[in-house]
Amino acid sequence: MAAALDQLLCLWRDHLASVPGTALPDTAAVVTWPCRDVSGIAALVRHGLAPFGVVAARTTGRRSDRTGPADGSAESTSTAGTGHRDLRIRRATPADIDTVVGLGMEVIRFDAHFAGAIDRPSTVAALRREASGLLAGPECWTWLAERSDTVIGMVAAQRPEAARWIAPMVSRAPAAYLMFGYVRPAERASGMGAALVARLHREIADAGVPVTLLHYEQTNPLSVPFWSQQGYRPLWTSWETRPAGTLR
Repeated sequence: MAAALDQLLCLWRDHLASVPGTALPDTAAVVTWPCRDVSGIAALVRHGLAPFGVVAARTTGRRSDRTGPADGSAESTSTAGTGHRDLRIRRATPADIDTVVGLGMEVIRFDAHFAGAIDRPSTVAALRREASGLLAGPECWTWLAERSDTVIGMVAAQRPEAARWIAPMVSRAPAAYLMFGYVRPAERASGMGAALVARLHREIADAGVPVTLLHYEQTNPLSVPFWSQQGYRPLWTSWETRPAGTLR
């Protein structure tokens, strides 16, 4: 396996040398590799590739999926264990689109520190289109945490019909995709993020969806421990070198 991968990467390197534009900074050579297959890692490193993004998965059916508000309602006016008795978690509506876009941009800007996202002139417009789809319908999978009518956190996911683009990454079907999880910096480490995600997980469990996928950046010091604590396990890693022409 390692020898075959090394040969393929050599062929790819030679091919990229003849392709115009591979020296431009906004290009990358990317290999998506299964996390548990350690046989190819040495070859990837020898050719100048480094681990960036991770696709992680969480299977439905954990005990936390069956734990909801005591009255079984769709909203919770307090969140046990977070120390925020005045916290309200509610489902977002189309009227919240500016808030959802604003928090989504905070995620993108933070991820830019790890070279996993690029804030382009078209990013806000593209995110608004995405948010419009997320908020469509009466039972969207976007939840907001707020205190005194101020939104301080968000979690948003695509239903399986919108997540078909990533579903082939796992054998179980259908799959949901968690697009955004964000808590404002002053509110972190309080349990609020876990409460938001737990509310989404209950919704996913109630819908009978067996698996949820998400992306995080390998070098993000917040994402790796947090999503592991929420039950997500890494499946695939994107190994990259930028610009694409720097593949060795």
